[in-house]
Amino acid sequence: AIQIHGANGLAEEYPVAQYFRDARMLTFPDGTSEIHKLIVGRAALGISAFA
Repeated sequence: AIQIHGANGLAEEYPVAQYFRDARMLTFPDGTSEIHKLIVGRAALGISAFA
């Protein structure tokens, strides 16, 4: 939101700011995004990236 809309991406007057805050609440609370990609990939494909 910030990269596309600049400061307007955080301004309360624009709905994109609320969308940004809502999207942040939907992220995984613990771990890095790379680890989450490995977990989802293992669950979807049934193979481990570390094997």
